[in-house]
Amino acid sequence: MKHSRLAMVFALAAAFVLGEGVGYVAGHGEVSHKAGLETAAAPRIGCTRPEGVYAGISPDTDKLMYTTAKDAPGTYDWYGGNAYCAALEKYGHQDWRMPTKGELNELFKGRAAIGGFNVSGSIPAGWYWSSSQFNRDSGWDQRFSDGGQYGAGKRDGSSLRCVR
Repeated sequence: MKHSRLAMVFALAAAFVLGEGVGYVAGHGEVSHKAGLETAAAPRIGCTRPEGVYAGISPDTDKLMYTTAKDAPGTYDWYGGNAYCAALEKYGHQDWRMPTKGELNELFKGRAAIGGFNVSGSIPAGWYWSSSQFNRDSGWDQRFSDGGQYGAGKRDGSSLRCVR
């Protein structure tokens, strides 16, 4: 009887450490709970993992979101940005894409921890593309100096940070 209680304590401790418990997992951040389901612990925003740099939870998919450590080189129009991310192979992954408008805002909120963003507000380098369309000829763009999101012509240049 004594051994079965001890085994149960170890099993519960292991479940907690593996992210199946409630609260914090040592060094990895808060355990996420949505609709009563428990998920694995999320790392801290800005932590580099094998998947990329952790950037938070996607508001579109409710899954962990990763980005690159640096902006794509130069500036891109909306079409070129989509193509660049689709062709990117980084951290051993090939499923990169431009962030949605909501995901881009998550990158903005975590910009200090993630690092490497141009926060000057200058055009075009201080602005970042999202994959979301404003209308047929425009996509959503976000200024990283203050977080303003605006529609910009798809042929205009902006900075780019890919996500997966």
